[in-house]
Amino acid sequence: MKRLEFFSRKRSLQNILKIFGLSLAVMLTSCEDDDNNNGAIDRGDFTNGVFVLNQGAFGVSNASVSYIAEDTVMGDIFTERNNTQVLGDVLQDMVSVDTLSFLVLNGSGSIMVVNNKNFEYVYEIEDGIDNPRYAVVYAGLVYVSQWGNDGQIVVIDPQQLTVINTIDVSAGPEGMAVINDELWVANSGGYGANDTVSVIDLSDYSVKETIKVHDCPQDVVEDVNGDVWVLTAGYNEYDMETWEVVRSTPGALHQINTNTYEVEKTLEVDEAIYGKPTRMAMAADGQSIYFGGGYGYPGIWEVNIDATELPVDKFADVAVNGMSVDPATGNLYVGIAPDYTSPGSVEVYDVNGNKLETYIENIGIGPCNFIFVSE
Repeated sequence: MKRLEFFSRKRSLQNILKIFGLSLAVMLTSCEDDDNNNGAIDRGDFTNGVFVLNQGAFGVSNASVSYIAEDTVMGDIFTERNNTQVLGDVLQDMVSVDTLSFLVLNGSGSIMVVNNKNFEYVYEIEDGIDNPRYAVVYAGLVYVSQWGNDGQIVVIDPQQLTVINTIDVSAGPEGMAVINDELWVANSGGYGANDTVSVIDLSDYSVKETIKVHDCPQDVVEDVNGDVWVLTAGYNEYDMETWEVVRSTPGALHQINTNTYEVEKTLEVDEAIYGKPTRMAMAADGQSIYFGGGYGYPGIWEVNIDATELPVDKFADVAVNGMSVDPATGNLYVGIAPDYTSPGSVEVYDVNGNKLETYIENIGIGPCNFIFVSE
């Protein structure tokens, strides 16, 4: 499969022209707004819906983005809007700044930039990007975790479309959250094991705290009280000849005080029940946490932030590849991947665990993340 010809050309010409092009786009947008007699702002084609990020299969470059609006699902909107078959390899995350969206392509080792009004191609950031994972936005800048260079956070200027700074953390930085003007980073260990969370002061990019947790932290969320929760998966070490497990450590949910940086509570995961969970989402009210995603252990569990032990009963009996909470409705969107060669599906659950919707048509391979948009 080939990209459009301009996708594969040398980026030097784009580097020369991109600032001019973006400035022109801003100017034209301003003109459009000025010419609109009723003063309404053009929100584009994607409002009041959900972007579904489909990973695709590693090494095949068949990642895609679907869009759910009411009862309609648009499939592979990048291909449809750009007349090209390739978005990239292993789509992990997407964040937006003003009229631009930044798609994190782990396997491609790049950040694809599109106009979020129409999803048309703008630019592909490749310089300084190495094995990227997830992204957050703070003060108009994009922060991306990446496993390359022994574990870094790269800082992207969305106007220049370049990496303007890097922050060294530890091996395998994964999920992140901005809390109290600090960037909290779960250091998963990448292809090995790590057991730390880095806390970065975003005023000077210094790592002000390194907090020890269980092995392989995956994600970070904030609860209604302002405490941080970290999901750790635990780690299996294998004999390289027999592939038998020679050492296993448990995962856990850790509650951390953001003032003292002390771990106040650890709810250890029983692998016989939950496996090694890798997915977590905070409920819209900040009072409970959904977790799951242990390989070979289907199920989503919900635990209240005041609980002293993990529940045994499942919130939903489904094998989860990714999940996110709609902040407006509190509904939980779940990505399901039967394998990484066939299209997946999306299921939607209300706060009581009742299944509301199932989307199959136009969902891509490996749905893993959801981005909610509204006017």
